[in-house]
Formats: sequence, structure tokens, C-alpha cells
Amino acid sequence: MLRKNMAIEVIIRGSRGATVVDFHGRLDMHSRWHVKAIINQCCHTEREHLILNLQNLTFVDSAGLGFLVLFSRKFQDLHRRITWIQPQGCVGDLIESLQLQDLISICPTEQEALSSSSL
Repeated sequence: MLRKNMAIEVIIRGSRGATVVDFHGRLDMHSRWHVKAIINQCCHTEREHLILNLQNLTFVDSAGLGFLVLFSRKFQDLHRRITWIQPQGCVGDLIESLQLQDLISICPTEQEALSSSSL
């Protein structure tokens, strides 16, 4: 399934027992509502492991990052597994500097995220 917005493209796909959500582009104050609708849909359909692939996220503002963190914590509170795939560049640097890996499972690759789903 492919969903487009002016700033962001989101692709949802199944992969070995998990739902993977691929982000391409900018996650900002304007695109977060689009992303929220998609992620809420995934929340209703994925019962085990949700993987947010942030590798191709080129920009994130505080509204977009705040949404991802709050949603991830909410998903964890439902006793479901969520994993982020580490973004590249300045977005990756931001996530590392904020030490979000202390709150959310972050893997460097999709393969590692899928492997972690069997733990």
C-alpha cells in the first residue's frame, strides 16, 4: 500500500511476521497528520511487531519526532513490539543525541529488526 503527501511518502508492507512502515522524505508538523492516520491503521491491524523504517527519512521536526515517540510508547503500553530502523544523516544524529534508543528499540537494519521479533 502506498500513501503520498507533499512532504512524505509512506509504504506499508508485510515481512516475515511483522508489518514494516517505510518512510521517505520529511516528517514535519504538516505531514504528521497524514502519518498519524496511517500509523493508527497499523495499530489496529498489527498485533505482534511493527517496524518503522526511518532510513530514508530526510528531515524530522519536533512535532514529527514527538509523534513517533508518543506513538511508539503507546504501542509498547499495549504490550506489542515496536522497532525503529535507524535513520541516516542528521535525523540519525538527532535520534542518537536524544538517546531515544533508551526508550525505543532501534536497529541498524531491517534484517536485525526482523531477527529481534523472534526474541
